[in-house]
Amino acid sequence: MARIQDEINFLSSIRSSDFPASYPIERTDGDSITFIDEEMVMIYQFIEGEEPAVTPENARQVGEAIGLLSTLEVPTGYSSRSLSDILEAKEFLDSKTAQLEKYPEFHSRFQRETLEIESFLQIELPRGFVHADAFPDNTIFRDGKLVALIDFEDSCVDSLLFDVGMTLLGFGYRDDHPDPELIRALLEGYQTKRTLTPLELDSLPMMVRWCAHGMTFWHLQKYIQNPTGRQQRRINELQRWIERLHGEDSETIRSATR
Repeated sequence: MARIQDEINFLSSIRSSDFPASYPIERTDGDSITFIDEEMVMIYQFIEGEEPAVTPENARQVGEAIGLLSTLEVPTGYSSRSLSDILEAKEFLDSKTAQLEKYPEFHSRFQRETLEIESFLQIELPRGFVHADAFPDNTIFRDGKLVALIDFEDSCVDSLLFDVGMTLLGFGYRDDHPDPELIRALLEGYQTKRTLTPLELDSLPMMVRWCAHGMTFWHLQKYIQNPTGRQQRRINELQRWIERLHGEDSETIRSATR
């Protein structure tokens, strides 16, 4: 409930900024939540459009949107934090050892990456509001223009670079590999609103690794509760990406920041 209220409060606070989003529709009493049989229901503005293809121009527009988002003020009392948390990942490894050992193809790689990524997360980077899930299926385009960034369920206060890394996973890859043209377009769009620091640019390949690892954590939690082929394929894909981010794919991303 607190996370949903944070989402409502943030979107309400930026409504006058003309940020391209689908905003909650308030009831006549001013509330945005309706309870039906103990379930919470919210209705958002309908935005006509479609999920975009991943192209340099679309990547640039989404980059500009998350760049603008990073400059907007976080409302007083906002408390939501990232769903990707390294301490929770370590606790997961400790508490779910028996279940994870049933899936050695995932377990050892997840354990190793968790330990390797922890030191990176000690680096102090600029923080602020992030959407944290700006993938193509959470954007709406119409006539080649971004008209809405939707689904703020994962939004939080975190390193601003986290949004760049996560968006890069959605708009910076082509044929299962990072694409320099897409990445440059994304970064150019972002930096029309906020300039990335030299440390952030240097840290971007590791941040992309952390974003992919955080997504793996989310899927792995679901998988050990209810193993499905779809979850298995997604975990395999993410772990392949992470392995390549230890080498050539990291260099591809770094080259696009120069």
